[in-house]
Amino acid sequence: MTLSGNAKGNGVPSARRGPARRPVDRVRLVLALAGLVLVVALAVLQRAVPDLLLGPIVFAAGVVMAAVPAFVAVERLVRGEARLVTNGVLAALVAYLAAVGLNLYVLGPGPDVVQRALAETHGNGGNTSPLHLYIATVVAFITVVGFGDRYLLRNAAWGGLVVTALAALVGNTATLPGILLTFLLGRLVAFAVRWLRGTTDPSPTDAEVAAALAETDLPQVTSRRIANARDGTRRYEALTDTDERFTVTVLDRDRITSGLAYRLYQRLRLRRPAQSQGLVSLQHLVEQRALLALSVQHSGIRTPRLAAVRKVNADAVLLAYEDVPGRTLDRLAPEELTDELLEDVWRVAQDLHAHQISHRRMSADAFIAGDDGHVWLTRLEAGGVATATLQHRLDDAELLVTLGLLTTPERAVRTARTVLGDATLGAVLPLLRPAGLSLATRSRLRRNKGVLEQVGKEILAFQPEAPPANTVVYERLRPRTILSALGGCVAVYFLIGQFASKPLGELFTGMSWPWALLALAGAAVTYVAAAMNLAGFVPQRLPYVRLLLAQLAASFVTLVTPAAVGGLAVNTRFLQKAGVASGLAVTCMAASQIAMFGAFLLLVMLFGSLSGSSTGSQLPPSSVIVTVLLAVALLAVAVATVPRLRKFALDRVRPYFSDVGPRMLELARDPVRLAFGIGGAFLLPLAGGLALWASVLAFEDEKQVQFATVAVVFLIGKTAGSFVPTPGGLGAVEALLSGGLAAATGISGSTAFSAVILFRLLTFWLPIVPGWVATTWLQKREAL
Repeated sequence: MTLSGNAKGNGVPSARRGPARRPVDRVRLVLALAGLVLVVALAVLQRAVPDLLLGPIVFAAGVVMAAVPAFVAVERLVRGEARLVTNGVLAALVAYLAAVGLNLYVLGPGPDVVQRALAETHGNGGNTSPLHLYIATVVAFITVVGFGDRYLLRNAAWGGLVVTALAALVGNTATLPGILLTFLLGRLVAFAVRWLRGTTDPSPTDAEVAAALAETDLPQVTSRRIANARDGTRRYEALTDTDERFTVTVLDRDRITSGLAYRLYQRLRLRRPAQSQGLVSLQHLVEQRALLALSVQHSGIRTPRLAAVRKVNADAVLLAYEDVPGRTLDRLAPEELTDELLEDVWRVAQDLHAHQISHRRMSADAFIAGDDGHVWLTRLEAGGVATATLQHRLDDAELLVTLGLLTTPERAVRTARTVLGDATLGAVLPLLRPAGLSLATRSRLRRNKGVLEQVGKEILAFQPEAPPANTVVYERLRPRTILSALGGCVAVYFLIGQFASKPLGELFTGMSWPWALLALAGAAVTYVAAAMNLAGFVPQRLPYVRLLLAQLAASFVTLVTPAAVGGLAVNTRFLQKAGVASGLAVTCMAASQIAMFGAFLLLVMLFGSLSGSSTGSQLPPSSVIVTVLLAVALLAVAVATVPRLRKFALDRVRPYFSDVGPRMLELARDPVRLAFGIGGAFLLPLAGGLALWASVLAFEDEKQVQFATVAVVFLIGKTAGSFVPTPGGLGAVEALLSGGLAAATGISGSTAFSAVILFRLLTFWLPIVPGWVATTWLQKREAL
């Protein structure tokens, strides 16, 4: 048993205590129980007396919605802001007239589909109003006029609007889409009026700032406006009668909203510890800066002293910092950035982290080389106190990049190693990613390519066992993941709409089982063809059973990756585990992909010609061929003519195709193996086309559907769907194939959708379980 702290002298053990009944849990229990009883009681009372609850609630909400805007308007008039109130009344009038006009249009000459979506039909034949006039009017007015720092009034007004909207939904006097459109219409009109008419600037005037400074504890102050900070914050220089200089920073609500989009993106992309600044209000932002300044100052680290904090008006606060003569690091000449200065910078960062304070803005202007010869820490804006080690290492990672940009990566790493040591730098290596850097540093990094990678190489030179990049996960979502999620939402929306038009139980009604079995056989052959294609371009003999299982595993991986990505990754990994060198594995995969692309173009031209000359085809032969060739040509021209696209394509393609030429010449000496690979490249789309054709014939027995026509639709639809960033092309493939089949073959849309669902069931959903088994089996035997 160990003793710690003062408890040691008292003989109190420091062992962890056993379970305890926390008072907060008892309070939560009582509140949950009270809420449960209240909801049940209200539900019973509402059932017994329907209007007893709804009527008073709606009346109270209406009173609030009327009283609060009136009170705010009077207050603004008293403050001399008549123009703002005039704009609010104008916005309310425009919103009211717009809502009336839209209601008349939707219920009158508007399309029936819009009327059914926005207006609910009553039993007596009447319709509800699509848009709620009262809500639209109030939303427009309060959006323009605003509430300032009257948070209670703001919450009351929006709460009354929400209650009124819910009451309208419960009373069947409005629809959910109509209510949402009402809120959006009010906001749209309000912002349009504000943009066209202009609005008063809430930022304080120079006179107001000077008056607020005069009310502080500083001696007699004179101030003048100086250049804004790099983030757009207004700044002033203040001089006292004792010749003390201060830099005054003014924070207002416009400053809060200016970086809102980036903070939202960061909140979505990064996990909580890695976020530099959350979604905070003006008050929270001021408190954060004041706390950081006082904490750093108390820790003995040189930083401009926070001399005063003062509220200027309802929308602005000033912070006065003692002025430090000197220059930021980015304003120093290269010869002034000596190793001694860089080491001093690292010591400041080390002291900061020793006191568990993070900075999260370690950019080039975060340090001042003072005229007194010392290094001062500034820009205490986004960090925190009592922070975790991860945030300290993220600071170190950004400072490495910053100093690498100012000097060289070698000097940045060498001076950091002198101060921090090898172990700390080894822990920083996995965090060297752009997502963890501040916006200013990322902007500089984009103009200096390769610095980030070079810093990592310098660390690996003396820390070869350091964890590689990406081993520490602080990113919640990558941009590709966000794009995939958005694509998945669109896909789900499409599928739900299709299923809504035809019940799930009727999708396979009347299906011909022999044709369905043929479709299953065609789907199975695709795995054999994929294995043939890969085996034909690999110089060594591969175990065919495992190779076939790898294709099943690739189908399982596409459940969580885009269709064009998962298969390549699985097959490349399989080749490496089978003893094929990494570079050769990539080359073999590139050669197989070239063969498959050539097969695709030849088959599209062949089947395009055949489908156009077939009876009953809706595709003229020239349209298919010309469309595909034009699409390929336009893509090639765009890549070749746009420098950024060309560089992007070359960077991605060169590692894969640099050795393909010699590999193809080597394969030419083994015609049997080459024919095996090319045969697989042709058999794969043919088998897939067969599966789709058989799926169509399983539901269509009236029209003659040609294989060539369906094959063209399959080739184009699958290829286009593979570029959609959703798992397995979900949603896009279904939309493209069903729409293409209906347009090209003349079958009904419901029949085309049933055929596509059967096809996707056999080629995407059914192989999931066998693919998972194959993946597990190969991984246990270290073959994947």
